Amino acid sequence: MGRRGKTEKVSVTLPRELAGEIRSIVSQGEVSSFFTEALEHYLAYRKQRVALDKGFGAWRDENHPDLGTPQDTTAYVHSLREADRKRLERPGGTVAQ
Repeated sequence: MGRRGKTEKVSVTLPRELAGEIRSIVSQGEVSSFFTEALEHYLAYRKQRVALDKGFGAWRDENHPDLGTPQDTTAYVHSLREADRKRLERPGGTVAQ
C-alpha cells in the first residue's frame, strides 16, 4: 500500500458528522494519506467479497466424498503437511526451515 506514482485530485461529499470525525483524528496535512490508505483497504475487501460471491456454491459435497466429515478434512490436511515435510526433509533427518 502507500503512494502510487501520479496523483489526481478528486472532490467528494461526506456527511458533516463523518467529516468532523475524520478531522478529529487526522492532522490536516494527512487527510489525503488517510483516505488513500482507507480506500486501498476497502478496495481490497470489496475485491475479496466479489471473488467470494462469484465462487459461492462452487463446492459440491458429491464431488468430494472423501472430505465429508471434520475428521476426513483433518486427515487430508495432515497428509498434505506430511508430504511437505518429506519433500523438505534434508539428508541426515533435519527439516529445512
